[in-house]
Amino acid sequence: MVCEESWFPRIDRHLCTGCGDCITRCPTEALRLVAGKAALAYPELCTYCAACEEVCPAGAIELPYLIVKVPHS
Repeated sequence: MVCEESWFPRIDRHLCTGCGDCITRCPTEALRLVAGKAALAYPELCTYCAACEEVCPAGAIELPYLIVKVPHS
Protein backbone atom coordinates (compact mmCIF):
# COMPACT_ATOMS: atom_id res chain seq x y z
CA MET A 1 0.00 0.00 0.00
CA VAL A 2 1.34 3.43 -0.97
CA CYS A 3 0.76 6.41 1.29
CA GLU A 4 -0.94 9.24 -0.60
CA GLU A 5 1.59 11.73 0.79
CA SER A 6 4.39 9.91 -1.04
CA TRP A 7 3.04 11.33 -4.32
CA PHE A 8 3.41 14.97 -3.32
CA PRO A 9 6.37 16.96 -4.65
CA ARG A 10 9.45 16.30 -2.52
CA ILE A 11 11.55 19.33 -1.60
CA ASP A 12 15.08 18.71 -0.37
CA ARG A 13 15.60 21.45 2.22
CA HIS A 14 19.36 20.90 2.09
CA LEU A 15 19.45 21.73 -1.63
CA CYS A 16 16.82 24.48 -1.60
CA THR A 17 18.35 27.96 -1.75
CA GLY A 18 15.10 29.75 -0.97
CA CYS A 19 15.16 31.65 -4.27
CA GLY A 20 11.36 31.48 -4.55
CA ASP A 21 11.26 30.60 -8.26
CA CYS A 22 9.04 27.58 -7.58
CA ILE A 23 6.66 29.66 -5.49
CA THR A 24 6.32 32.26 -8.21
CA ARG A 25 5.78 29.58 -10.86
CA CYS A 26 3.21 27.47 -8.94
CA PRO A 27 -0.17 28.10 -10.64
CA THR A 28 -2.18 27.03 -7.58
CA GLU A 29 -0.10 28.79 -4.90
CA ALA A 30 0.47 25.50 -3.06
CA LEU A 31 4.06 26.43 -2.18
CA ARG A 32 5.32 28.93 0.38
CA LEU A 33 8.64 29.90 1.95
CA VAL A 34 8.92 28.45 5.45
CA ALA A 35 12.00 29.39 7.45
CA GLY A 36 13.64 30.59 4.23
CA LYS A 37 13.05 27.37 2.27
CA ALA A 38 10.35 26.22 -0.15
CA ALA A 39 7.64 24.04 1.35
CA LEU A 40 4.43 22.45 0.13
CA ALA A 41 2.22 24.47 2.46
CA TYR A 42 -1.10 23.58 0.81
CA PRO A 43 -0.84 20.03 -0.58
CA GLU A 44 -4.57 19.93 -1.30
CA LEU A 45 -4.00 22.67 -3.94
CA CYS A 46 -1.18 20.84 -5.74
CA THR A 47 -2.23 19.63 -9.20
CA TYR A 48 1.08 17.83 -9.86
CA CYS A 49 1.80 20.03 -12.88
CA ALA A 50 5.61 19.77 -12.33
CA ALA A 51 6.18 23.50 -12.90
CA CYS A 52 8.06 23.74 -9.60
CA GLU A 53 10.36 20.85 -10.50
CA GLU A 54 11.13 22.33 -13.93
CA VAL A 55 11.99 25.81 -12.64
CA CYS A 56 14.10 24.91 -9.57
CA PRO A 57 17.69 25.98 -10.35
CA ALA A 58 19.07 23.90 -7.45
CA GLY A 59 17.31 20.68 -8.43
CA ALA A 60 15.75 20.56 -4.97
CA ILE A 61 12.26 19.50 -6.10
CA GLU A 62 11.32 16.07 -7.34
CA LEU A 63 7.94 14.70 -8.30
CA PRO A 64 7.72 10.92 -7.99
CA TYR A 65 5.87 9.16 -10.78
CA LEU A 66 4.27 5.74 -10.87
CA ILE A 67 4.77 3.80 -14.08
CA VAL A 68 2.03 1.27 -14.76
CA LYS A 69 2.38 -1.36 -17.47
CA VAL A 70 -0.88 -2.19 -19.18
CA PRO A 71 -1.03 -5.55 -20.95
CA HIS A 72 -1.96 -5.46 -24.62
CA SER A 73 -5.32 -6.95 -25.49
